[in-house]
Amino acid sequence: MRSGPAITALAALALSLTACGSDQTPPGGAAAAGGLQAKPADLEGHNNYFIANTEQMGWFVIDAEGLPMYRYDKDVPKPSKSNCEGECAKAWKPVLADKTPMATGVDPISMGVLTRPDGTKQLTIQGWPQYTFAEDKVAGDMKGQGKGGVWWVTAPNGAKITGGKAQNNSKSSSTPSTSPSSGTAQTPQSAPPPAAPGY
Repeated sequence: MRSGPAITALAALALSLTACGSDQTPPGGAAAAGGLQAKPADLEGHNNYFIANTEQMGWFVIDAEGLPMYRYDKDVPKPSKSNCEGECAKAWKPVLADKTPMATGVDPISMGVLTRPDGTKQLTIQGWPQYTFAEDKVAGDMKGQGKGGVWWVTAPNGAKITGGKAQNNSKSSSTPSTSPSSGTAQTPQSAPPPAAPGY
């Protein structure tokens, strides 16, 4: 059975808090006598990104729509430079970072912002400009993986995932596997996903 990327730690926390009894005071509501008042996080002033996990790929970075982020072998990480412009940028959309980037599961120190020639701001992870692929339409799509031998899904530590979990930040010692032939992400069927990277 196919499904989208695994729920991130932040989303899981939100779900667990939502599932608490209805007699609980919601965050930002009136404080209990002698207690502290919780203030809801302000996410509107940020570009929000997350991580997901599949059996084939391990942990990888996704945007707020659940679409995987890619890095391009022809880009330059130090100093950050995108070599995908014009027609390339129509197929491989730069991940915008016009607000402060915030990513659950990605070390904030590794995230940066690149100013493109047209003046737009693009997210970088470990210096590598980030993109989404125009043919990825819904969460779980991964049609750009390995495209042209130069486009790769990005691991939370900024590494490219060229096949299986052994090439990214997973601690798995398994032999690298080949890229998914269908180009879509599959969720684990038997074992739960490994713990998320601790950032």
